[in-house]
Amino acid sequence: MFTQHEITLEEHLAWFQRIRVDAGVRCFLFLDKEGIPCGVVSFTGIDVRQSNAFWGFYAKPLAMPGTGMRLSLDALNYAFGELGLYKVNAEVLGSNPRSIEMHKKVGFIEEGRFREHFFNGEERVDVIRLGLLATEWPSCRTLLESRIAERDTLELTRAFINPNPENT
Repeated sequence: MFTQHEITLEEHLAWFQRIRVDAGVRCFLFLDKEGIPCGVVSFTGIDVRQSNAFWGFYAKPLAMPGTGMRLSLDALNYAFGELGLYKVNAEVLGSNPRSIEMHKKVGFIEEGRFREHFFNGEERVDVIRLGLLATEWPSCRTLLESRIAERDTLELTRAFINPNPENT
């Protein structure tokens, strides 16, 4: 999220080589229902002793609506389950209100603001710090599962009403 230029293939490959050997990083490709890659989730700075980490996620451009919710559900279940984390942290650019809102919908709480912390090449922007605790996750997970089920029901209804949207 802090990279402002188009990332080259060489940069991607170097990044991939670094994370492969870093015990404090877990990175996953997120697949849609058809098995097509539609996002990436990473946990970085995994601190086993303190039981916390930072997370980041990216949905591909024009990903299906609801991808972020599904990706969040799976990733946070992994974080609080398999990784056994007590806290997941996030840092979001203040110039990205959609991501801030997404984090809050998932259950993250804004914990701080690093004022004018990041220079994006044109201006200094705030970095918003958010966190989600393992003790908060069960109720957040239930709410998120409910939102996903509502979205799925709405999509099925739309498909039933108009099974061939390209013919409208």
